Amino acid sequence: MIILSIDASTTCSGYGVFSNNELIDFGAIKPPESLDWRERISFQVIELIKIFKQYRPQVLYAEDVPAKDGKLTIEKLGAVQGVLITLCTAYHTTPYFLLPSKWRSNLNLFDGTKNGLQRDVLKKKAIQMANEEFGLNLTWVAPKSKKNQDDIAEGILIGWSQIKPKNNPKSQS
Repeated sequence: MIILSIDASTTCSGYGVFSNNELIDFGAIKPPESLDWRERISFQVIELIKIFKQYRPQVLYAEDVPAKDGKLTIEKLGAVQGVLITLCTAYHTTPYFLLPSKWRSNLNLFDGTKNGLQRDVLKKKAIQMANEEFGLNLTWVAPKSKKNQDDIAEGILIGWSQIKPKNNPKSQS
């Protein structure tokens, strides 16, 4: 089975591709910053079509749109989610959307502290986990750095959060 997992946004969408529960490809789709957000989504559609054509995933796992952000953020992420639903329909892929708290919880990324819930702490932990689980060298430079590769790490881990529990019954408890 081929699984595609995506941490989608209008600025950079990280992804992972799994075949029989093994990571076989990963990366990021990063449109030029000079484009307006709708043009950035169009840029990503072209790249996503290439991934869907190449791998023909049966399942897509993607981060769901949290209902707590500002209205424009919800509009942008909703548009990205609409693209993913459309591509899944076109390529006969079953989509599943997971709230950040759900997929992170499945991987035990929360340490139970208030500090551990901070965005940058979670993103750094995601990079560390992806590097450890898959032998990668994704980088963390500093909080809010554009050089951080947290989009890729989270794109991979969203899928892994659904695969790993099936392979490791201890992680379900």
